[in-house]
Amino acid sequence: MSAVLGASLLGTTVLPDLSARELSEPVSRLRNPGFEKLTGGFPACWTRLSNGRSRGAVRSVSEGRRGGRAVEVRTTGHVRGLVAVVQKPDCAIKVRPGGRYDLELSYKSTSGKASVALFRQKAGGRWARWHTFPFLPGSKKYRKASVRTPAVPEGTTAIRFAVGLRGKGTLVTDDHEIRPVRGRARCSGPECTRGHWTVRDFGRGGVRAVHSVLLHNGKVLLIAGSGNSVKRFKRGRFVTKVYDPKRNRFTNVPTPYDMFCAGHVQLPDGRVLVVSGTAAYAKNEEGRTTTGWTGSKKSYVFDPGTERYTKVDDLNDGHWYPSATALGNGDVYSVGGYSATLADDGANKVSTVAERFSWREGRWLDRDEVAQPGINWSTYPSLILAGNGRLFYTGTSVFGHPVNADGSFRGPGFLDPDTGGWRALGGGGGLRSPKARDMSASVLLPPAQDQRVMVAGGKNFSATGKYAIRQTDIIDLKKGMDARYQAGPNLPRGRVNMGGVEAGRQKFVPQPAKAGKTYVSAVILPDGTVFETGGSQRVRLEHVHEASILDPRGRKPSRMKWKRVAADPVSRTYHNTALLLPDGRVLAVGSNPGNAGPDGDSYFDTRISLYNPPYLYKDGGARPRITSVPKGWSYGSRPVITTDAAITGAALVRPAAVTHSSDPNQRLVRLPVSPLGGGRYRLAMDRRPAMAPPGWYMLFVTTKGGVPSPARWVHVS
Repeated sequence: MSAVLGASLLGTTVLPDLSARELSEPVSRLRNPGFEKLTGGFPACWTRLSNGRSRGAVRSVSEGRRGGRAVEVRTTGHVRGLVAVVQKPDCAIKVRPGGRYDLELSYKSTSGKASVALFRQKAGGRWARWHTFPFLPGSKKYRKASVRTPAVPEGTTAIRFAVGLRGKGTLVTDDHEIRPVRGRARCSGPECTRGHWTVRDFGRGGVRAVHSVLLHNGKVLLIAGSGNSVKRFKRGRFVTKVYDPKRNRFTNVPTPYDMFCAGHVQLPDGRVLVVSGTAAYAKNEEGRTTTGWTGSKKSYVFDPGTERYTKVDDLNDGHWYPSATALGNGDVYSVGGYSATLADDGANKVSTVAERFSWREGRWLDRDEVAQPGINWSTYPSLILAGNGRLFYTGTSVFGHPVNADGSFRGPGFLDPDTGGWRALGGGGGLRSPKARDMSASVLLPPAQDQRVMVAGGKNFSATGKYAIRQTDIIDLKKGMDARYQAGPNLPRGRVNMGGVEAGRQKFVPQPAKAGKTYVSAVILPDGTVFETGGSQRVRLEHVHEASILDPRGRKPSRMKWKRVAADPVSRTYHNTALLLPDGRVLAVGSNPGNAGPDGDSYFDTRISLYNPPYLYKDGGARPRITSVPKGWSYGSRPVITTDAAITGAALVRPAAVTHSSDPNQRLVRLPVSPLGGGRYRLAMDRRPAMAPPGWYMLFVTTKGGVPSPARWVHVS
């Protein structure tokens, strides 16, 4: 069936001759939109489609929305591809290049992977895949959906659409209409304001994702190392996989050492620098730690082109849980984490060695080549590059907090990476609950030019029985040493999964009013908002089932407000990560709760969740497209791009490299837009390398309504 359908869909089928009157019409009438007329037991003008590696059946049924007939799509096996009902070529819809069209349909589905796909006929009669809309949510009862096509490309004579499933389940669809755009497309259902999640389950074929890095080819580097498993560590079983979100495929990568709890950052050429990792697990005898964790001195770079690691020179010390911040000249500055040696009593010892990777020389500098501040930074300290080239310590870290030489608590302040000079903000910078910021999220709010940093959630793990906090605090770095945190909006309350994350153990209860989230992930979205998801209120099993979006643009901290959106169906606690994909979706992965798996080893959830934010459903799902973009961008340049729709905004988003709620390099850089006519726009690149450290960025453009385009990759140097 697949071969026949594929030939009719993508072959050289030519439409019948059309009269001059028909050619003048903006759109042809949709034939047999409710499937009432049958030919050979199947609706006239429609046929079955099955591509990729999927199994299923498509048939006419008497379950129409208004008592008539409908089409049922049932998928029993799915690896990739689509099972659907699609229009026949001789019933295609005539369109005009440049036009947009609204498609309305009714459907019900047991799956969250109902899909609407478009195909277009090029000059000469050949059919090609054109566009796929975000998934439609599952629904037990009929509901309406409305989608809007992108602008019809030049050379297109007709279009067809398919309605089906890209996963196991059942879909029933009926009552379709299509019309030229007049006004705004209607959006129905909760996804219009809350967005929609889909979950991909890989069973034993998944990965214990502790570290997630977006590569400039759109794939995601997922590093597990030993995956918090002593058994795997002793066997030398270290795992890295590259995940392709488009094909839903993994590629295994040989992993030379245990990169569990390493640091990582993209270099200017797009390779990923991996910093330290695990040299030895802690051993416990009779409740006493006899050997603490130690950090590895090893460091490697990962090449997205070859999907292989290459060794660079060793670090000067081990750094288990280090920072890794890109500087304006392309260098990487790294501090903190457990040393390669233990304290005299056999306990963990935080390294006070500052490390610097020279981009120009391609090596880690010797210890005496780096200005040494001699600071105990604890683990994964959040050091964000400010516009003045200094590093701002936000007050967040993991497994304890940085301390001064006398053992006192070290709060937020500025570090000069060139001189090693440190200046603390007076009064702790005004950060509330400073000792409860363990495993909180720190993010440079969009746009980066505003230089405002937000700290969200966290917990004081040394205080037994205490909940995580809901507080967020925001600071304006442009005020320099006079900067002080101001209270931001509290994280919303959610439901708590008290039963665990394994199948059959879900038990959700309302979250206490005083409880917040630790292990929280914060993701900058291309429309300039911030999305938060994941986390636990107290311990790893008490996952908070809640997600929300914050719009910080032009707002005072006291006037900001989180907007609750759809929550990830998968409980995500310790060792979870989330990042923005080039198509505008958010990928969430990982969860390592404090309970054992079936083999007695540490349990890890390997499912991947993909979030479609509400902006993907605005304007009927139609999005602007960047049709041309210059290859190389320099600081202060004014590149000209072209788009297929009117835009009002543009921004560069640095790809994420995140672990343990920490990605100090995440940022969105605003690009002022000047229209030139004919779909051409001149953009203005910031002159300051510290605002956008050299490397690959995702270029997004947005419409007046706030709908972002899919990204185009650009290189900044």
